[in-house]
Amino acid sequence: MESKHYRLLTLKNAELSGPLAAVIPSEMIPHNLPARVLMALSRLAPSEINLLGLRAGYAPSGEFHSEATGILARGLGKKVAENVTRAINNKGRPLLTRDGQSIYTLFQPPVPSAPIAKVLASRLSLERTGHPLPATHTMQVTTACQCDCVHCSASRHRDGKKAILSTEECKGFIRQSVAMGVVIVIFTGGEPLLRKDLCELIASVDPDDAITMIFSNGQLLDKEHVGALKRAGLFSLMVSLDSPDALEHDDLRGLSGCWKNAVEGISRSLEAGLLCGISTYTTPQRLREGKVVEMIELGRQLGVHEITIFDTVPTGRLLQEDAGALLSEEDKAALCALERQYNAREGYPHIITQAHVNGPSGAGCYAAWFQLYSTAYGDVTPCDFTPLSFGNIREEPLVDIWNRMTAHPAYCQHMDHCRMQDQRFRREWIDRIPAAGPFPYPIEVLSELPEVDEDSLREAVLVGGGGTRNTSSIGIRA
Repeated sequence: MESKHYRLLTLKNAELSGPLAAVIPSEMIPHNLPARVLMALSRLAPSEINLLGLRAGYAPSGEFHSEATGILARGLGKKVAENVTRAINNKGRPLLTRDGQSIYTLFQPPVPSAPIAKVLASRLSLERTGHPLPATHTMQVTTACQCDCVHCSASRHRDGKKAILSTEECKGFIRQSVAMGVVIVIFTGGEPLLRKDLCELIASVDPDDAITMIFSNGQLLDKEHVGALKRAGLFSLMVSLDSPDALEHDDLRGLSGCWKNAVEGISRSLEAGLLCGISTYTTPQRLREGKVVEMIELGRQLGVHEITIFDTVPTGRLLQEDAGALLSEEDKAALCALERQYNAREGYPHIITQAHVNGPSGAGCYAAWFQLYSTAYGDVTPCDFTPLSFGNIREEPLVDIWNRMTAHPAYCQHMDHCRMQDQRFRREWIDRIPAAGPFPYPIEVLSELPEVDEDSLREAVLVGGGGTRNTSSIGIRA
């Protein structure tokens, strides 16, 4: 078996370092006399002492195997290695394998890698402490965009009176989130490629700590931008397509030629060797009309690696959309069935449905559990669809905001389905947000507001408006 060795937790000068340093709580490290002696010796050692490493790889049979190395190999290390091995072997076949690593989805680091071990260690920490650590940081880096989408999930965050985070502020923000356990930094907008320092931000993320992804509308994926993204070390790219039909997509995006440019950008990205997928969504009507299957077929024709199909989520410009537009449980079951059906077929992109991933059969709601979202101005929310601010990175450390968010009554218990599709959650935490904002709305102020009756809510004027275009599309990135 060809394997690689990853040093995950090291000791030098009595200080812990490595990918697991942030996600292994101090109570999981032995504090007996030998450990104290080791700490003292670490001040004298010329190099780092390996406390915990992982030797991992694939056997000729295709089975993944890992074993722990280092001083903590028999205790903590054995548990981490067992978790990694079991999780990877349960994933099924990978999308592709390159450089001795397998990629199972564009949303997770390759296997084996230090970030994957970091994910499993954070889950082990959760088992021991009951406190979740973020794995995904979705980071809005600009509010600027060429499109005027009727369903824009970020339009309410736009504030011309505020300055967006600077390059150094963004880098510091990324460092804080990665230090807390984040293994995927997702850059979004607006259109992230409109930010001139995007490649600098991507390159600032150490691939031994985390991978990077962008959600793009595809309008700027020319040869120059694609080449720059590859050189910067971008791990994966998701391009938003609202419809397999060009005219419908352009209408929803408010930009003529948008579909054509996006499709050409996808092809260019794939030719350059980037991992590239399609981000789309469905409504009950689109599901019945077969639009989901048409999009999967389009993805196959284009040769994309993955297609992510989001649920309808009333958010952004359509925050107060009627709940009747939501997918039913039957609709979600049908989507999950399509996911299983096409993932069993050769020659098709990998399919991910929010109905599965964020439902009872998957991981449930990611918000303030595996994920955090931040606006271009530094406000921190539980996810990119939730307009509730728990603090601003310009005012306090991210760890303090995260701890407050995960301890809040709305998030202190894990939920097995998307909160923003839960009518009880929306009545308590979303429907009371004033139509005039601000967005995202400060959670501490919201707690002091009176409840709003449903008639008044329906008559409220939506900020940003949806115009006269088709409003059947709800809640999708980029």
